[in-house]
Amino acid sequence: MSNFEVGDRVVVVSEDTVYRFERGTVSSINTSLDFPFRVDRDGGSATSFMASELELEGVYDALSAKPAEEVFSSDPEVDSRLVEEFVKTFEEDVINSPSHYADGWSNGAEVIDITEHLNFGRGNAVKYLTRAGKKGGPEKELEDLQKALWYVRREVLRLGGTV
Repeated sequence: MSNFEVGDRVVVVSEDTVYRFERGTVSSINTSLDFPFRVDRDGGSATSFMASELELEGVYDALSAKPAEEVFSSDPEVDSRLVEEFVKTFEEDVINSPSHYADGWSNGAEVIDITEHLNFGRGNAVKYLTRAGKKGGPEKELEDLQKALWYVRREVLRLGGTV
């Protein structure tokens, strides 16, 4: 199935997880699960992964290191993938965190941090209210407010009220 064993040091290499580039130790393997490799992440809790999401730490380090001719005594080795990730934090991620998702709150929360705890109708109403005016001109703002109102009305009717 893979070349991982309990006790192996691994690095999460999948681009599709928030744990990317985290390191840890394989603590258990259960081949009957979709994510069979349980990894005790350094400085974090245990998380399960598929084999394709992991790389042995030694292999990862060897593949990530700069070629010897690029390494100078005054230039410590830096994992180029980590540098790319750092640079990406300053670029807008139009899929996972577009600028209109940010609410301007000082704690850096996004609307999803609140709406995921609400039912669908209430969550959508909050979403449209908080994003109104952040995606375009006055027409878009009015459209978002009308969508929020639509969801609020629907929620009131669902609860037996009248609008």
